[in-house]
Amino acid sequence: MDRKYDGFILVELIVVIAILGIIVAVAVPRLTRLKSKAEESVCATNRKIVERMYSDFLVENDIDYVDSIFNQFLMDNFDEICPVDGEIRYEDGKVKCSVHEVESDGDEEESPRDEVPWL
Repeated sequence: MDRKYDGFILVELIVVIAILGIIVAVAVPRLTRLKSKAEESVCATNRKIVERMYSDFLVENDIDYVDSIFNQFLMDNFDEICPVDGEIRYEDGKVKCSVHEVESDGDEEESPRDEVPWL
């Protein structure tokens, strides 16, 4: 009457599939958030580089700000600044992205959180 059983029973398979489903349900949103944070970080870094290079370009060529010059500067020197194809523009001495413009640039004037405020 002893039968040797070499396979999984249905309950074991259902439990394994349920555990994998829970792991996927937790992991996918986290990976999506990580991807969007990485895109935001890449865009912010690229904007700072473009801003510095453009201000150097203006100083070297003794040119006042003109929007068409900035657009030509972008076309000549950069292929892609924002990884999600945000529109890049130059306003008030800052390079801004239409997708990531809500983000603060972390100016030096702001006081760090949870520390004594700057005087």
